[in-house]
Amino acid sequence: MIFSQENTNIATALAKAWGELETPKHNSTVKVSLKSGGSYSFDYTDLNGIFEAARKVFKENGISVIQNSYTESAERGPLACVETMFLHSSGEWVKSLPLKFPAATGMQDFGGQITYMKRYSLSAMLGIATEKDDDANGASGNTYDYSNRQQGGSSQQTNSNNIPMPTNAQEAGAITVTFGKHQGKTLKQIWLEDMSYIQWLANGEKTDPAIREGIGMMQVAAAQQEAHQKMQEQAV
Repeated sequence: MIFSQENTNIATALAKAWGELETPKHNSTVKVSLKSGGSYSFDYTDLNGIFEAARKVFKENGISVIQNSYTESAERGPLACVETMFLHSSGEWVKSLPLKFPAATGMQDFGGQITYMKRYSLSAMLGIATEKDDDANGASGNTYDYSNRQQGGSSQQTNSNNIPMPTNAQEAGAITVTFGKHQGKTLKQIWLEDMSYIQWLANGEKTDPAIREGIGMMQVAAAQQEAHQKMQEQAV
């Protein structure tokens, strides 16, 4: 995360806002059909739901949210990039480092990918959990069908390899990898020992959806922890 040179006001405002912010309720459901066969579904909070949860609290504390999306050239092809900034009425600000992933080729899939990345970036900056979202499944070759809803409970989640879909970063870290050079280790162990392998798993087309989703949760949790620690340091 990057802070403006002066940040006393925004640090105080964000500390107060986070104390008042409530985790938003799920307002949408996704059903995903996997390339390898089978399907699973889950509930989540969409981007608009996150904004609705934060808008009142941030307005009361003089904070606005700005998100910027763009593409960037890379050796292996274009990258989709998203940045999130919190701007305080004093002019002070804090923004995320760019979240970057290989850009989807189709326009519809690219739009879903950007929405997906905005959700993850904003959730990490806010320090809230919105559970799983598959806006970007089209970019992974899967097909999906999502719908908004007013109320709902949890959905049964399954996948073709019978790995339970994690519901939080702790469950994700406990997933055991049954192949490759880290066979028999959990995602948490691999995370601590070999981050390049974690990145390879996250980008692999054949990676089990539960593993890929779990890594996403762990990335968000790590970003949330970093943001929380940074704000505590700035508030002292």
